[in-house]
Amino acid sequence: MRVDGRIALDIALRLSDGLAVPAAAVMAHFVFSGAEVPSPLVRMAFGVNLLNVAVCFTVIPVYRRWWLRGFAADAVLLLLAWSAAFAAFVMYLLLSGMERSTSGFWLMLWYVIGGSMMVLSRAAVRVQLHRLRSRGLDCERVLLIGLRAPALKLHRLFIGKPEIGKRMIGYFSSGDDVPLRATAAAPSRLGGLEELTGYMERHRGEFDQVWVSLPLSGVAPVRTVLKEIDRFPVPVRLIPDISGLGMLNPGVHFTADVPMIGIRQGLVTQDYRVIKRVLDLVIAVPALILLLPLLATLAVVVKLTSVGPALFRQRRHGLGGQEFWMLKFRSMHVHQDVPGQVTQASRQDPRVTPFGAFLRRTSLDELPQLFNVIGGSMSVVGPRPHAIQHNNHYERLIERYMHRHYVKPGITGWAQVHGLRGETPDLRSMKKRVQYDIDYIRRWSPILDLRIIVLTAVKVLGQKSAY
Repeated sequence: MRVDGRIALDIALRLSDGLAVPAAAVMAHFVFSGAEVPSPLVRMAFGVNLLNVAVCFTVIPVYRRWWLRGFAADAVLLLLAWSAAFAAFVMYLLLSGMERSTSGFWLMLWYVIGGSMMVLSRAAVRVQLHRLRSRGLDCERVLLIGLRAPALKLHRLFIGKPEIGKRMIGYFSSGDDVPLRATAAAPSRLGGLEELTGYMERHRGEFDQVWVSLPLSGVAPVRTVLKEIDRFPVPVRLIPDISGLGMLNPGVHFTADVPMIGIRQGLVTQDYRVIKRVLDLVIAVPALILLLPLLATLAVVVKLTSVGPALFRQRRHGLGGQEFWMLKFRSMHVHQDVPGQVTQASRQDPRVTPFGAFLRRTSLDELPQLFNVIGGSMSVVGPRPHAIQHNNHYERLIERYMHRHYVKPGITGWAQVHGLRGETPDLRSMKKRVQYDIDYIRRWSPILDLRIIVLTAVKVLGQKSAY
């Protein structure tokens, strides 16, 4: 019988977190106050923060399918929830007037020790999970019927990430299999469809699931296969081949017990919405507070160096194609565009003021969009919002152009850190930018957002491609 070690490890992870939080508080107290018994107010604060941790670790899905995330992504999600709990705790102390009776040094020690202990416990749990999987324990064995592109992709994923805990024993070929190159990594061929039931009869108990990977062009082949394996009581899954339908993060949904396949849906999961919003606020609010003096100084200089308002507002398309007012520091002389047309800024553009050229080159003109982020119309990271006239023009020329709006637009994005910033003088440049935007939506993770923010600071600020 297989040992489901992942369940035991999941329980161990929750218990280790439950022990690490109070243990870190006690350790921090002894470092700060020695053996002195905590005062009633400190004990009350301790209890309040434990409640905060419980709530934040539930709202932010710290434990949900953690074994499918990489260690770095798991650690970032953990620290995000841990930081949110402490931010709420500090807000409680300020509002209740308890900040004077609670040491900031104790809180900082608690935060650092607790976060370190939980990260280390995750590393230990993952080492144990790899050991189990390397010994063949807690690993589901999959029998494959047919070999379409999605099934082949899954096979390669399981080889590269054994921690997922699935292994394809082999496949039974059909006349609709994808052609394989000599170097292609594919599961072992066990025979044709006519040999399927004989194999399953001889090897009962040696596989845990059956996956059917046949084309959806006709229901008859799938129905025939399902009827043949009806007498084998193992879970059966259908892997639909929808790769030619312009997918964007597809998924399966149930409404009134009716299954539906989502072909294009962007990032609509509750996990994404919560994590993305928390990450935006954690970054944007402190950044805005720190940068307020700079924002005020830039606004004054814009007013003094040219006639017109300090801020420039323009209608842009946001999430779902809905319009919003995007804010920027004004970098051009006040002028009227031709109705229905927006001309991109170019090198030596006479409309750009001298100080505006500096703002655009350093991307400082984008800083007011922190207000858009806090207001919820933008995100820190996402596809850059284009002028509405540009969207109306390019959506007819570039396939899947409007897929960019399945997520909120961002101050910086995946395309920008790859040098696709500023003017797009030809259709090819815009196509490449859209490709990076769609790739970002497919690959999104908190780690990717943080990576883009770091790359923005290193590579984008000061680029000469924006005029």
